[in-house]
Amino acid sequence: MTRPSTTNSPAPARPLLMSLSSRQNPVANLSRGTGARDAVAAQAARARAFAEPFALAILCYLLARPVAHLESAETLAAIAWPAPAIAIAVLWPMPPRRWPAHLLAVFIAIALTGDFSAASWRSDLGFCLLNVLEVALCAWLGRRYVDANGTIVTTASLMRFLLLLPLAAIGATSMLGATLASDLSHDGWWREWSTLFVGNGVAVLVLVPAVLAWRSRLADSAQAPRRAEPLIALACSVAVAALLAAAAALHVSEQVQRAVVSLLLAAIAIHGGLAAAATTVGTAAVFGVGLTLMRLGPYRYENAESAWHLQIDMAGLAILTFFVAVAVRERRQLALRLERARRMESLGLLAGGVAHDFKNILAAVDGYAEIAHDRLAGDSAARTPLREVRAASARGYELTEEILLAARRGDRVRETLDLMSIVRESVALARPLSRNGVVIELEAAQARLCVAAHGGQLVRAVLNLTSNAGLAARSRVVLRIGSAPSMDTPLAIGDAPPGEIAWVDVEDDGPGIPTEHLQHLFEPFFSVRAKGGGSGLGLAIVAGVACEHRGGIAIATGPQGTRFRLVLPLVSKSAAPADDAPEPTHQIGDGERVVLIDADAQSREDGEDWLAAMGFEPLGYADANEALDDALGADDDIAFVVADAATLPMNEAAFTARVREQAPRARVAVLSRPFDREALARALKDLP
Repeated sequence: MTRPSTTNSPAPARPLLMSLSSRQNPVANLSRGTGARDAVAAQAARARAFAEPFALAILCYLLARPVAHLESAETLAAIAWPAPAIAIAVLWPMPPRRWPAHLLAVFIAIALTGDFSAASWRSDLGFCLLNVLEVALCAWLGRRYVDANGTIVTTASLMRFLLLLPLAAIGATSMLGATLASDLSHDGWWREWSTLFVGNGVAVLVLVPAVLAWRSRLADSAQAPRRAEPLIALACSVAVAALLAAAAALHVSEQVQRAVVSLLLAAIAIHGGLAAAATTVGTAAVFGVGLTLMRLGPYRYENAESAWHLQIDMAGLAILTFFVAVAVRERRQLALRLERARRMESLGLLAGGVAHDFKNILAAVDGYAEIAHDRLAGDSAARTPLREVRAASARGYELTEEILLAARRGDRVRETLDLMSIVRESVALARPLSRNGVVIELEAAQARLCVAAHGGQLVRAVLNLTSNAGLAARSRVVLRIGSAPSMDTPLAIGDAPPGEIAWVDVEDDGPGIPTEHLQHLFEPFFSVRAKGGGSGLGLAIVAGVACEHRGGIAIATGPQGTRFRLVLPLVSKSAAPADDAPEPTHQIGDGERVVLIDADAQSREDGEDWLAAMGFEPLGYADANEALDDALGADDDIAFVVADAATLPMNEAAFTARVREQAPRARVAVLSRPFDREALARALKDLP
């Protein structure tokens, strides 16, 4: 806010200005060019670093000069000048390290509009500094507490914008301005404060969302231009301007004009979206102020009361229009999510029914394989293929159980897990599968973060995200882990967890995702890869896991890369296991022999490694009968027998009884796969 150097009348409030800048994408650009290209890019960056503040200074001066010496002492000078609101909206998405040069440009441009006479140079300098302070404060508050990218698209972000910028920031800086201006006029501190607060607050309220909306729209249109939206905004602006001009020519009353404009703006907000609504509100404000300055229309400038009515109507119409536009957008997003949920539910019911019938088929296959296995002689060569049939049936059981759980036909067992260990396991599985030349990096979390989750499902979700990122990346995939007090960005799928959240970011440096594909990403069997290049189930599984764990997924994409953020509820520190709790995998054995029966070769090898690390001597078998005949029959020095429930040829009680007959001192544990190292250690420790 500035103030002209007049001595005969109180000066009008003057808003602030700043420069346009493109949004910074969080994904680093890792493209490797030649030395010449790097030099050209560096030279272009230096030229841009000089050109942007210079262009800002020129724009600020051109916008400020016509109203720098209005004869009026009222607030119309402040609301007629669009520089401050545009400046705040432009500086908002910039990284703070680029602010000093632009703020200096604002200061110089505003200083050039003042007289700096012997009687007024102190006040002119003070208002120049106050303008710079107001721009920086509003931009910092918006970036820190509303949205770093300037996308006011939710009711919560709109409320924070209204409370922090037009009310808190402008109110605070207006106090400083009123203290400075009250020494130059006879209106008193309260009058000066209300003049500055209302004028600058309305300007910020009306114009900042318009500039931010179009800045975001232009960034989104870089990949998929949508030419209809600018035409809609232009048509709506022309319609509102024509309506105001007609109302002024016909001397329509203030009440009738307010009602008609309100209906038109509400219709634009419903059908045109936030960008069109914000643009139309800004056009209506500027056009209405122009008519008032020319003493036309129902608000023709005759006294302070007419100016006050105009400002109140502008603020009310802007707030109404923005809330309608945001609410309609949220309603459409909710309807889209509900439709996607209905499709997923239908597919889940279908998959659940098929899995249930397939499970019955597997039971028949496994039963007949068991009968054939028992009828064969012990040295028959057919016993080995039959064991493989039973192992395949066991894997089929596991798969059908997962499908049934995904179809909500079962209860998933969850435990408190360290999110970092989950991500490490996923990265270890993803690295051998990544394309040549693609590096998968993991940035460790600053603190231990625990979530209540099913470990296998969460590993699968992170693995799918990492694999997809590796296929899309040019050269690099980065995984990051963090936490936040709450979820303040919209989710593409799922619901924001209440309270504190933990998140896993999977970023790639690929070309980004086309806008038209975003709404179909999580649909089953949707894939943009070449035929045979993917099943289209990876992201659908990720979405199911996220929703099953009361979380969601957020997406940020652009020409420099894509970021998927998996959001999960954070377990409170009191509920999480202590960091110094002893690991269940420390040395708990003393060379005892343990028979491990598991038909899955990979799972059996892992179990043998874990048992050896715990201090035991493992003996692994794929077949329970073979283990009973060979190990227990030939050696009575067996301390433990650990068996996978799906591998047993009989029920658990019969198996335990047979073990006790052959090895009376052996203790038996029957586990359901998949079991991990901790589950294996707990089973051995808890055996009587």
